[in-house]
Amino acid sequence: MDALTPFRIPMSALKADSESFDWVVGPEFFAVFDDEHQPPRGNFKVLMELERTGLVVSLDFDIKGSLLTTCDRCMVPIDMKVENQFLLIVKFGDPEESTDEVLFIDSEAPELNVGKSIYDFILLSIPISHRIPDCETLENPPCDMTIVNYLNENKVEEKLPEEPGALWDELRKAIDN
Repeated sequence: MDALTPFRIPMSALKADSESFDWVVGPEFFAVFDDEHQPPRGNFKVLMELERTGLVVSLDFDIKGSLLTTCDRCMVPIDMKVENQFLLIVKFGDPEESTDEVLFIDSEAPELNVGKSIYDFILLSIPISHRIPDCETLENPPCDMTIVNYLNENKVEEKLPEEPGALWDELRKAIDN
């Protein structure tokens, strides 16, 4: 069985006025798309609302889940909440004309596979910085507070030159030598 079979939307659904779909995806789902990298660890619930207006189909994706990762500040394993929404517009036409915002599909196609879009949307939902915001204010912080306190106490303040031309003067001296 094809791993992406649950993500294939039949063309009959695209002709309906509205319909809902939901999936739960985990590391096995990510492994289908990228076997060269370690897939994200965690589970995500994806709710997709399909609405058709004339020849345009709107797919609203609501992604919620948690990512098991390591905190970038204290290196402790954390369960980071992830939540985001995306809109994908589907039109009938030449698939070569597809863009990031509008997906064109052949009107003779039997189905639309949204698996790759879900994969991309989940990856886009994962923040670059893996940490729980303001974890030190939580009642039971998941982070190692000794490290967080150490980092807060030993912040390095970046000092800028007092006058804007001072930096350029240093560069001019380097060029003149």
